Amino acid sequence: MKRILYIVTLAAITACSQPPVFDINDFGAIPDGVTDCTAAINAAIESCHGSGGGRVLIPSGEYLTSTIRLLPGVDLHLDEGAVILGSADPETYSSYIPDHDMTRYDSGGNSANANNTTDKRWQRALILAVKADGASISGSGVIDGRHVVDTLGEEGMRGPHTVTIAETSGFTMSGITIKRAANYAVLGYALEDSHFTGLHIMEGWDGIHIRGARRVSVESCRFETGDDSIAGGYWEDMSIRDCDINSSCNGLRLIMPACRLDVSRCRFHGPGVYPHRTSGEARRKNMLFAVSIEPGGWGAAPGELKELYFHDLEIENVNIPFSTSVREGCVARDLTVSDVRATGVYGAMTPVYCWNDNGFETVSISGFSISR
Repeated sequence: MKRILYIVTLAAITACSQPPVFDINDFGAIPDGVTDCTAAINAAIESCHGSGGGRVLIPSGEYLTSTIRLLPGVDLHLDEGAVILGSADPETYSSYIPDHDMTRYDSGGNSANANNTTDKRWQRALILAVKADGASISGSGVIDGRHVVDTLGEEGMRGPHTVTIAETSGFTMSGITIKRAANYAVLGYALEDSHFTGLHIMEGWDGIHIRGARRVSVESCRFETGDDSIAGGYWEDMSIRDCDINSSCNGLRLIMPACRLDVSRCRFHGPGVYPHRTSGEARRKNMLFAVSIEPGGWGAAPGELKELYFHDLEIENVNIPFSTSVREGCVARDLTVSDVRATGVYGAMTPVYCWNDNGFETVSISGFSISR
């Protein structure tokens, strides 16, 4: 009997274990910032997904595109020097419209800031990851929403969101810079076990805005936003840590309830590097609240707030460090604030300022220093 000796090198084993890479240039993308690369990028994503998942590579260069649809198991990876440039035409973008009732996440009523899950115009996005379990966006490149103006959009000017992730578990986003978002830089709906790490978000409106989260973390991110840096609600087991938060509005804004929220080792500081986008000709840059807890402030948001823990924070040059406004339909308890140093406060000299408030049942404040 002949014996056949198979010699398998470590390099061969490693090569076999690596997920496949799909270079968008192989699908016809041209990195000149002028050629529409939408079809090429989506074709690469579809091929990657059809092969069982892997990486779609965005090499160095500027790629003009409208809506990219990220699919389950696909990592959209932006190399250093890679730029995804959103189309200047708001009519070229597609929308996320849920196939079931998600109106609990609507806000704004009939105002100029109405945010509805059934509004196709408001739900437009540059990157859509819908029911995209295990998908990711990684690398060190840039996603540029170029401040697309839509005169029929929110406030008569807001265009598509930059990245929308919806009804998805196991999503990760790391290392990317998002700039000039035409509305929210990152909008999330009903996310589970998802993580945002090492992002740099510049200009635009809200930075990371999530409505519906379970076991979601935001870590080591840098915000320089024209509106709220982090916002949303209906969060469970949410953590925000080691972030640098600069805003021309609010640092963290809860417009819906949350349970078991832990915010730690963050720096909140004003004035904003970039001006508030919709404050008129004055284009204010002052930072209002480091933390604003106002469930129901943008429309009915019934539910329970409990076990909110803010600790080991630095707050600088804001109007008021903490503000609460708990509206009808909400029950609030267990607010804990500890080891906070607030300097340059130019509004009310109080650790927690309450207005139009049903109040928290229990509040604990310790180790809080505040000064002008």
